[in-house]
Amino acid sequence: MKYFTRELWISFQTPHWQKATKHWRRRFEAYKKQLAKILPKMNSSGRAFFRDALVLHDGTLARLEVGDQLAAPTGDRRRGRNPCRAEVRLSVISDRSPKRFYLLRYECVSRIDLSLPGKVELFPSGEYPNFGDWGYDELTLRRPTIFRHEILFASRATIVTEFKQFSFRRMALTMQTPS
Repeated sequence: MKYFTRELWISFQTPHWQKATKHWRRRFEAYKKQLAKILPKMNSSGRAFFRDALVLHDGTLARLEVGDQLAAPTGDRRRGRNPCRAEVRLSVISDRSPKRFYLLRYECVSRIDLSLPGKVELFPSGEYPNFGDWGYDELTLRRPTIFRHEILFASRATIVTEFKQFSFRRMALTMQTPS
């Protein structure tokens, strides 16, 4: 993470939180400036999602899926070599009101890195920290056609995905009562 680092996040919990807030604002403006250069290279779905930089802040990761056949898990093996089949899907529940369910889909994945727990302690999260709240995420350009999405969670866990294509769906989250 270049803009929303662990250290910056931790600094909000210190007596110097006002200074941290000013620093965060400067970093956020710098991030939005570099994002404006990257977004035209993405498809319309990616632009719509990443334009709202804090859309999933404090959200909950419900599911992480990684595989070569997520779109067709029938057991039938596809024939032929397709180097662009690796896919990652994240299912996330937003913390905004009204709550929404997001399905993030990364295609042509060239790298995924999951660190659980992460390397630097952020916030106490018990003996089994899991992921905790979605803290901050950044979209950067790894190479001219490879995007990199890094996510930092409250537990200090991180997910880094490098990919060529991105799409998402946003759905209303309805609470069902037991019958």
